[in-house]
Amino acid sequence: MNEFLFNSPGEECSRRLGRRIGELLQAGDVLALWGELASGKTLFTQGIARGLGVAPEVRVTSPTFTIINEYSGRLHLFHLDLYRISGPDELEPLPWQESLFGDGVAVIEWPDRLGRLLPAERWDIRFSICGEENRKMLISGHGRKNRTRMAKWAEMLKNLQIEALCRE
Repeated sequence: MNEFLFNSPGEECSRRLGRRIGELLQAGDVLALWGELASGKTLFTQGIARGLGVAPEVRVTSPTFTIINEYSGRLHLFHLDLYRISGPDELEPLPWQESLFGDGVAVIEWPDRLGRLLPAERWDIRFSICGEENRKMLISGHGRKNRTRMAKWAEMLKNLQIEALCRE
């Protein structure tokens, strides 16, 4: 299995999915979040932060103006929001290489702005708006290591999907 489609009936379910994925992440993981404005990328990242052990009292916000926010947890979380840049050359004054190629976890909103610099070894999560709170998230692993891990992720996600449906 190379991808998994997750249907979220609401914000709490999307956060819970992020938290579960955060619990599975390893040093060096890169997550590319694809989707239009208000599709839930930052909300999902809040869940990832909790799954990585970022303290609940730490506010996880979109780095729309700062470009990169950092959070300490089990692994260091780098949250990049590239919406306001037009290309990778605008990242030069920022520690973006440490974010993508270090020992932490990188979550990238608007990853298309990286162009050819987007790592080939990554997780893609594509968000679709299907209603006021409903979202679909297509999760796929790219690179040999992530394709191997995808089977474990799919099993966990399937169980979480069943939980979400049972709560409706």
